[in-house]
Amino acid sequence: MSFTSFVYRSSQTLPEAYEDFMYHHLQYYGYFKGPTSLSSTVHRQIEAVSRGVSCPSRPENGNSYSLMLSSPLLKSRQLLHDDLGEVNSRLREPRDLFAFFSSSGPLQAPRWPIECEVIKENIHHIEWVPPQPEYFYQPTGNEKAPKIVGEEKGTVVYQLDSVPTEDSYFTSSRVGGKPGIIKELAVTLQGPEDDTLLFESRFESGNLQKATRVNTYEYELTLRTDLYTNKHTQWFYFRVQNTRKDVTYRFTIVNLLKPKSLYTIGMKPLMYSQLDASTHSIGWRREGNEIRYYRSNTDDGQQRFYCLTWTIQFPHDQDTCFFAHFYPYTYSDLQCFLLSVANSPVQSQFCKLRTLCRSLAGNIVYLLTITNPARTPQEAAAKKAVVLTARVHPGESNGSWIMKGFLDFILSNSPDAQLLRDIFIFKVVPMLNPDGVIVGNYRCSLAGRDLNRHYKTILEESFPCIWHTRNMIKRLLEEREVLLYCDIHGHSRKSNIFLYGCNNNDHKFWLHERVFPLMLSKNAPDKVSFHSCNFKVQKCKEGTGRVVMWRMGILNSYTMESTFGGSTLGNKRDTHFTLEDLKSLGYHVCDTLLDFCDPDRTKFMQCLAELKELLQQEIHKKFKELGQDMDLEGSWSDISLSDIESSTSGSDSSFSDGLPVHLLNTADELNQKKKMYKKKKRKPLQSRKQRNKQYQKSNLMQETKLTEDAPEGAGFASTLQKQPAFFKNSENTSSSMMKNEKPRLNELNGRDKGTSLGPSKMTTLILTKNKERMQREKPGFTVSCSPKRNTNPSQEPAPDTKPNWSRNRYPATKGGRTTAVVYPSLHIYTYP
Repeated sequence: MSFTSFVYRSSQTLPEAYEDFMYHHLQYYGYFKGPTSLSSTVHRQIEAVSRGVSCPSRPENGNSYSLMLSSPLLKSRQLLHDDLGEVNSRLREPRDLFAFFSSSGPLQAPRWPIECEVIKENIHHIEWVPPQPEYFYQPTGNEKAPKIVGEEKGTVVYQLDSVPTEDSYFTSSRVGGKPGIIKELAVTLQGPEDDTLLFESRFESGNLQKATRVNTYEYELTLRTDLYTNKHTQWFYFRVQNTRKDVTYRFTIVNLLKPKSLYTIGMKPLMYSQLDASTHSIGWRREGNEIRYYRSNTDDGQQRFYCLTWTIQFPHDQDTCFFAHFYPYTYSDLQCFLLSVANSPVQSQFCKLRTLCRSLAGNIVYLLTITNPARTPQEAAAKKAVVLTARVHPGESNGSWIMKGFLDFILSNSPDAQLLRDIFIFKVVPMLNPDGVIVGNYRCSLAGRDLNRHYKTILEESFPCIWHTRNMIKRLLEEREVLLYCDIHGHSRKSNIFLYGCNNNDHKFWLHERVFPLMLSKNAPDKVSFHSCNFKVQKCKEGTGRVVMWRMGILNSYTMESTFGGSTLGNKRDTHFTLEDLKSLGYHVCDTLLDFCDPDRTKFMQCLAELKELLQQEIHKKFKELGQDMDLEGSWSDISLSDIESSTSGSDSSFSDGLPVHLLNTADELNQKKKMYKKKKRKPLQSRKQRNKQYQKSNLMQETKLTEDAPEGAGFASTLQKQPAFFKNSENTSSSMMKNEKPRLNELNGRDKGTSLGPSKMTTLILTKNKERMQREKPGFTVSCSPKRNTNPSQEPAPDTKPNWSRNRYPATKGGRTTAVVYPSLHIYTYP
C-alpha cells in the first residue's frame, strides 16, 4: 500500500486531533502550504501533476484528510505556491544571501587584517556642497620646496608600530583588527600650552604611517604603502587635533611615487572641520596655499620619491580636522546606504540586494539587481542587461560618488527611472574591493595586486571579487544580451571625465562603440570630454575588466575615468568637482542610456555621422603629419582605428604584477628547496675499471685497519715449518712492502681516477682466513689474519712469524704498458 493511499484511508477513521497533528508535522517539512487547519466543510480539491500519477480527489462525504504531494518539484522547500489548489509556483527568496534584513539588525562590522590596529571610533562626515565654485590654486612660481629633514633632525610625533610590507602576506582577519589594547601613538601633550598636533589614521580608509615635526608649525608626513607591497602611495586620509587658529601650518608628504600630478596645475587638498560641521553644517572643502608638487631630495636607492607641500590655517582652536586626497567614501558608508534601500518598502520591491561573494578578509561584496517586475515571462526574457561596477581601486573614491548618484536616480520615482527599470535589468557591484577600501589602500587588494589586471584569472581564492564578477557576467550573457558594461574609476593626472573603450573591427558596427561616450559628452558638456576618450586596446590592459568583457562579447564595454581635480570645460572651467557634480554624472549616465536606446534612431544616426566626420579629420591630420596625401574618394573606413589613436595611459598602465604575494612566498620556499636538492649531486655512473679500483681501495683500507688492530697470535707458525721457496719469497716480499703500507694508502687515496698502478707502486692485498673454521679445526690456537712485519735483515722468516696470506701480484706487459696481474689466493692446508 502506498503512503498516499495509507494516509487517505487513515483520514477517514483517525480522529481530528491526530489529523491536525500530522498536517502540521508535514507542513513543517514543506509538504503543504495552505490553511493551518482542515475542516470537514472547508476543503478544496488538491490536484498536482506528478509524473502522470493523479492524486485522489476529496471524498464526497467531506471528511477531513491529509495528502503528501508526490511531485519532486512540489516537495521542494525552495518553491512557494500561491494557493493551495494552484500548480503555479514561484521561487522562494534566498535567505542566506541577504546581507541584512532590517534596521533592527546590526550591520556586519568591517573585517581587518590581523596586523592592523583600529581605533574604537566611528568616523562620519556630512555631505555638503559649497555655495560658490572652488577654483584651482594659481601657482606663482615662488612656492617653497622644503628639503626633507627626516627624523634625524626632527621629532617623530606619530608612527605606526608595524606595517605589513612586500615581505609578508595576508593570513587572517578579524573584526576590529589586531587584538589587544590599542596603544596611543600620538605624543603626550605636556600641558595646555603644548601646541603639538596630534595625528591619527587608524580608521577606515586612513593611511598615514608617520608624522615628523621639523619645526614649530611644520610637519613631514609619510604615507603607508598598500598593504603587502612597497608602492602605490597617492591616496591620503588622516586626522589632526589640538589645532591653533590664525597660525600658518605647513604639511609636506614626502613619499609620493608619481612624477606627475594634478597638484601641479592647482588642485587643492580637502579639509574637514568637525566644529564647522557641527555648528554650521559645513563639510569637506578645498583648502591650501603655496601648493607645490616636486621631486624629493632623497630616495631609497630603488624608487624616486616626490613631495606635496601646502600651507593651511585652521578655522578654530582645539579643533579636530581631517585631510584627504578626495572625498572619502568608506565601506561603512556603503552599508548604511544599502541598509536604507533594503528597509524602504518601495525600493526593496525592485532592488534585490545579494551577496556576490566574500573578499579575502571576509567582507561582503554586494550585488544589486534593479528592475521592475515583468508582467509576462516573454517580457522578462526580452529585457537587456546593463552592468556597472566601481571601486576596484580603493583609493579612487570618486567612483563611489558617481555610483551613488546613479543609484539615487535609478531607485527614484522619476518617470525616466521607471522606464529604465521596465526595459533593463541592472546588475550593480558598488564596491569591488572592500578590503582595500577598509585598510586605506590606493590600488591593490589584500593579495598585494591590482585587481584590474587580473580579470582573466583562474585563482578564485586569491581574487574572489573579480572572479565572481566575471562569472556573474558570463552567466548573464548566456541568458540575455548585455547592452553596456561600465567600470567607474578615478584619474590622478587628467582633468574632466572621459571614457576608455575598445575599437570594433566589425564593419557592421563600425564606430558604434563611440556613440555612447559622444552622447554622454553632449548631455554633460561641462564635465565630460569626448576628445580625452580613447578606444585603443593596449597589451598592458588585456587583464582589465573593460577588455575582458569586450572579448566576452559586450560591444559597449567602457572604463569611466573621473578626475580627482575638476573641469576645464564650459562654465566649470578651472573649478574643482563637488559631490553634487559627481552624483549628477550618475543621472547623466541614465539619461544617455535612454537616448542610446531610443526607438527613434535620429540621435544615434546623428552621432554616428559626427563620428565619421571627426574620424576623417583625424585621418587627414595623421596623413599630414606623415607627409602623405589622403585620397578622400577612397575607402578610408578600412583604415585601422588603432593606428590613428595615440597610446594613452590610465592612472597606472602597469602590467600584471603576477601571482598574489602569498603564492609568491610559497614559490620562493619551493625554489629554496629545489636549490637544496641541487646541492646534493648524484654520483656519476662508473665504468667497470673504476668500480674495481674503488673496490680495491675499500678492501685495502679495511684490511689495513685490521692489521693495526689485530692482536699478536702464537703457535700458528709451527703448522708451516716447511714452506716452499715460492711462499717464502712471497712472504718476505709482502712483509717488506708492509713497512710503507700507510704512505702507499695515502698516495692511493689522493690519486686521480683512471691512473694505472706502476710496477714500483703495486700494493699487496691481504686475504684474511676464516677465523671460525681454523678455530674449529685447531682448538686452542689463536688465529690472526694480520701479517706481521718482517724485521729479520736476512729476509728469512722468524720461527714464530705468521704466514702472510696475501694475493700475489706480478707485473705483466701488454701493448708496451705495464699492468698489474692479480692471481687468486692460494689456500694452504697443513695436516698434523
